[in-house]
Amino acid sequence: MRPKSDDRTFLLNLDEELSTAGVSPEHSIVCAVSGGFDSTALLLGCKRLQHRYRNLTAAHYNHQTRGEESDADEEFVRNLCADTDIALHVARSNHPIENLDENSAREERYAFLAKTSDEVGAEAILVAHTVEDQAETILLRIARGAGLRGAGGMRVVRRIRTPTNREVNIVRPMLSTTHQEAVTFLNALKITARHDGSNDDWERYARNRIRHRIIPELQALNPDAINAIDRFASIMKSHSDLVNVLVRDAMSESATEPTNVYLRSHFAQLHPIVAAATLSKMHRAVANTNTQLDEAHLTKLIDMIASGKSSNYDLPGGVSFKSDHMHIRMENANSVPSDVIPYPQPLGRTTELAVPGELDLGSGFTVTASLRPRGAGIPTASPDEAWLNPKIVVNKRLEIRNRRPSDRFNPLGMNQDVDLSDFLIKAKVAASWRDRIPLVTLTENGRIAWLPGIRPAEWAKLLPTHQIALHLKIERDPQIN
Repeated sequence: MRPKSDDRTFLLNLDEELSTAGVSPEHSIVCAVSGGFDSTALLLGCKRLQHRYRNLTAAHYNHQTRGEESDADEEFVRNLCADTDIALHVARSNHPIENLDENSAREERYAFLAKTSDEVGAEAILVAHTVEDQAETILLRIARGAGLRGAGGMRVVRRIRTPTNREVNIVRPMLSTTHQEAVTFLNALKITARHDGSNDDWERYARNRIRHRIIPELQALNPDAINAIDRFASIMKSHSDLVNVLVRDAMSESATEPTNVYLRSHFAQLHPIVAAATLSKMHRAVANTNTQLDEAHLTKLIDMIASGKSSNYDLPGGVSFKSDHMHIRMENANSVPSDVIPYPQPLGRTTELAVPGELDLGSGFTVTASLRPRGAGIPTASPDEAWLNPKIVVNKRLEIRNRRPSDRFNPLGMNQDVDLSDFLIKAKVAASWRDRIPLVTLTENGRIAWLPGIRPAEWAKLLPTHQIALHLKIERDPQIN
């Protein structure tokens, strides 16, 4: 275990952690102080380092949950700041005490800290969580079923957005400091901080049960249990950081032009851990605040992606998940849906395509036709283009239309016509796509020569004996979604 800290060692450790967290001397700092030992040590430590951290403001939030004790905490902080010449911002909760649970209290407190940071133009908000707080947090999260990210514990730095839409860092510079080290530092200053009596109530508060009952039992098994849990968190954080790198790569490699829309086939190949983390990040990008996906949500999403079928799934936070055989996406219910179907809106009528020529299909799509001399071999094509027999063109015209109930199609590689609807279903073409495919057909009989993006017809294929090729291509303007 680390040796007990004296005054100088505490300050050196604090200064190092602040510097590592990116807090620089020119930054304005808001220090959250409850009046307890840990936060008082943090505040006075920063004051003792004022040659480096000159713009220091204290912030105290009185939850008023303990009556006179809460008011005495506030008075202690007011007197401390007055005696040490530290600017102080104070606010009080307006919630009825009986309606204020731990999570609500935390949200209120951080909202006050964010507001205070706006008022003083602070770049960082400091909070005094110690290594014991970290251990308690990890055990509490594990008991509640935390995953890899949660088991990594609290991060030294976390970004939040303030009421004025600024980004500010929440910094925890004491996560490697013990409570006893904070007490020793205050003893050297001859300061006695406040004791929060509610911290002894292990029957009411889950964190207190862990602090007063679980951790002592673990320390009976291993006296260094606190530091062991801290090491475990460091290992989990390293694993989580690796997953985050894989998530970033997965999102980059499968991204499409519309924001938050990704290629399904790439997601289907991801390891389940990476897929779950990526889906969680997609959800956080569009969800309402304070919502997240649980294991059941993620398992269902992964199964839906693997199936390749068109599907919809409503998620927490006002988010809708949509998938088809090519794309997956998440959208907030209040956002404008992205049109990710790779075809124009229904055409409404049959339109002639001159050969050679170009036809505007609407929605930013165009289809072009040309006759090109060809060399040896049959050209390869992407799904968005086709090289066909030039003799299918009559009177220099082809037609473009959407499907009809009676349509039949002779897919490349097959020797007979099949029902077009059956073919599209077996080819796993999303139902929402089928009525928007601009079929390329013959003018005299409406026979289908090419399904853009899917497959040409066997009877219309380019043969080795053809010296001229009919080249068809469908394109979409990337600036139009």
